[in-house]
Amino acid sequence: MRAVARFLGEHRELWPTWLPLLVLAALTPVAGMAVPLVERRLIDDVLLAKRLDLLPTTAGMYGALVLLTSISHYVGGYLRSYLDEQVARRLRWRLFTHSQTLSFAFSRRHHSGQTMALFANDVPAFAALVGSTAVNATTGLVGLLLGTLLMFSLSWQLAVVAAVVSPIGFALVTLATRPIRPIARRAQEKAAEVTEQLHEDLAGLREIVAFGQERRQRLRFASTLDELLRLRMRLNLVDVGLQGGQSAFSLAITLALVGVGGYLVIVDQTTIGTVVAVRSLFGLLLQPTGRLLRVFGDAQRGLALADRIYRWLDQRPQVVELDGAHAPRVVEGVIEFHRVSFGYDPGRLVLEDVSFRVRPGEMLAVVGPSGAGKSTLASLVPRFYDPVAGRVTLDGVDLRMLPLTTLRAQIGLVFQDTFLFAGTVRENIAFGCDAADDAAIVAAARAANAWEFIEQLPNGLDTRIGERGAQLSEGQRQRLSIARALVRDPRILILDEVTSALDAESEHLLQLGLATASVGRTTLVIAHRLATIRRADRILVLDAGRVVEEGTHEELLLRGGLYRRLFERQFGPVGPGPVDLATREPVPASRF
Repeated sequence: MRAVARFLGEHRELWPTWLPLLVLAALTPVAGMAVPLVERRLIDDVLLAKRLDLLPTTAGMYGALVLLTSISHYVGGYLRSYLDEQVARRLRWRLFTHSQTLSFAFSRRHHSGQTMALFANDVPAFAALVGSTAVNATTGLVGLLLGTLLMFSLSWQLAVVAAVVSPIGFALVTLATRPIRPIARRAQEKAAEVTEQLHEDLAGLREIVAFGQERRQRLRFASTLDELLRLRMRLNLVDVGLQGGQSAFSLAITLALVGVGGYLVIVDQTTIGTVVAVRSLFGLLLQPTGRLLRVFGDAQRGLALADRIYRWLDQRPQVVELDGAHAPRVVEGVIEFHRVSFGYDPGRLVLEDVSFRVRPGEMLAVVGPSGAGKSTLASLVPRFYDPVAGRVTLDGVDLRMLPLTTLRAQIGLVFQDTFLFAGTVRENIAFGCDAADDAAIVAAARAANAWEFIEQLPNGLDTRIGERGAQLSEGQRQRLSIARALVRDPRILILDEVTSALDAESEHLLQLGLATASVGRTTLVIAHRLATIRRADRILVLDAGRVVEEGTHEELLLRGGLYRRLFERQFGPVGPGPVDLATREPVPASRF
């Protein structure tokens, strides 16, 4: 129960609900255990003694106890449900907020389906462990102890009979529940795998159909479902065995009590009312015993879930603000890499000894073969990752000395893989700037060459675009993501392959818009299509994580190095001298 104690220690505000619930759980069996005592009085002192005068009082006592028990069950059930929901809500909130703080490196190692499984499956079960399981344990223990004491006070002989047989049942339960925890852990892991596969197959449905892999994916999913079914049936088998064992245990005790009790009545060592009361008490004891049996199984499952949940919560973010981090009064936008090296995995560098400087109003293009580290370089500026060596600075200040919110508020970033939310066009453009009004939204849309198609949508800015922008074309989605970056009016603009899905006309218009939008800003353009960077002030050429060339388009073509080879692969051989990327014709440098 260490996980439960840890959770309650972190959420002390739940104690005003949890502690009264446990007190009520402890008092509930008290009312229930008093009923057999009233039954004993009814049989021995009223019915057998034929005392009609005592009948109304005894019946009233019995009715009051039944009413009190019903009320306690109702109130306790409500409080237990409230506590379960509160625990689930708080745990989901904590998992959600904690996931936002974790580094992108953590996301690379963990499938998103694992997170979904935590929220959908593990959290409710853990909430039940904190609430329902704790209540069942309290009610069971109090009821077991109180019932045992009452049985001994009524007839020590009958109590001894129950005491001799009961440990056998508990021993069998302990042996039966021992394998539950490892099986439950494997079942939860397999349930998470089902969620992962479902999430992945739905996201990749187009590719599955296009490559004719429906049958293969169905068989793969069916295999995972079969394994989950096998594990859960093993758990159910244990549960059914426990229930069957409890019934057999109850029958054996009843036979023993009736046999011994009947003998004691015949030899005048006890009364019929006492035997009935002891039998009723033992019947009531089966309820707390059953609760304790369920507690054993539920606790094993819950602890397996707690291990998974707290392994997640104990993950520490790699990108953190250093002590003394503070926001500058003014951000100019000078970005500088000082001998930066970085790798996603230890001992395997993606960038090595990279140095360059970008000034406000300057556009720096980064080009190179696939896998050269271009997008990785761009991800270091908003601190999605930190360098393993060297440092990145903004206006001469190490990025680690800036608050993350301050740094990222100054950056407009457009990713290569466009992601839009299932809301309206207006909501998606204004996503990064809550204060953006319609004028700012329209201006950003015009700069991104998106306003023309937005005007033609059924409801304009208020048109809902579906999950991940499914109602729009790829080019339209990309232009919306650019508008989303521009509406913040950032000092730094990072564009990662932003024109990869645009046709030639849209690309040309977008380039004109970006030329205006980038004025006065520090602009970093990651490009594979070299036609997109003809207005760059400088070009940085990466190869295998190293800067191999730097200069203007004309300078790099004249050198005849990697940049020229990349250019000729896309546009064919060119003659000596500066070349217009659009026409591939030599032009004077002044016209470029």
